[in-house]
Amino acid sequence: MIRLPDNFSKVISSPDYVEVRLNQYWNNYSDYNIPAIRARLLGMKTEYQYAMDNQPNTEWYYGTGNLDKTSKFRSHTRLDIGYGLPLKDFYTKTLGFELFSEKALQLKLDRKMGKQVVKDHIFGSTEIGVQNFKTYIESEWDLDYMTNEYIPQTLYQHFISRLHKSEHQKEEADDKSGVARGKHTIEEKTSLLHYKEVDIPLPLKVVRG
Repeated sequence: MIRLPDNFSKVISSPDYVEVRLNQYWNNYSDYNIPAIRARLLGMKTEYQYAMDNQPNTEWYYGTGNLDKTSKFRSHTRLDIGYGLPLKDFYTKTLGFELFSEKALQLKLDRKMGKQVVKDHIFGSTEIGVQNFKTYIESEWDLDYMTNEYIPQTLYQHFISRLHKSEHQKEEADDKSGVARGKHTIEEKTSLLHYKEVDIPLPLKVVRG
């Protein structure tokens, strides 16, 4: 059964509803998601291992293989997992809800969203990509663990929230508003510390739809 972390449950409204919907989603789509995710992870494993076997000639792209250090491959996990993990129909209509800040929700209710409301990848696509692939390595390439336990239990890390434009990005270089990028750990983001630090009111609102 999929359960949200306690820290995350405290910073969204209706966490019980979100858990129910995530479980319904995974039950309905796991037959599609699991083989596609396995294919993606197997491809990345083969690529990574081949690159490591051909060091130092591949170091210019893959670094030393340490995903805590900057490399082109580290950035590549952002696309293949952070943005592109194959989760069929993982969007609002299927999930049955969307997350909004108070400012963004008020604009939605007033039918004035326009360009003032933007999408934010709450956990950051690079962080998600790196953490998933590191976990895959540390599990000794255990696909069953990744697809039956780790990924279902971390589906919440793929959530997108709707924020007011002023909450999402700095309008000037010295502006203290705007969610910080790449400055927090996954654990800190689970409690939405990066939102708290720029005074985005919590909990985020779960809007059913």
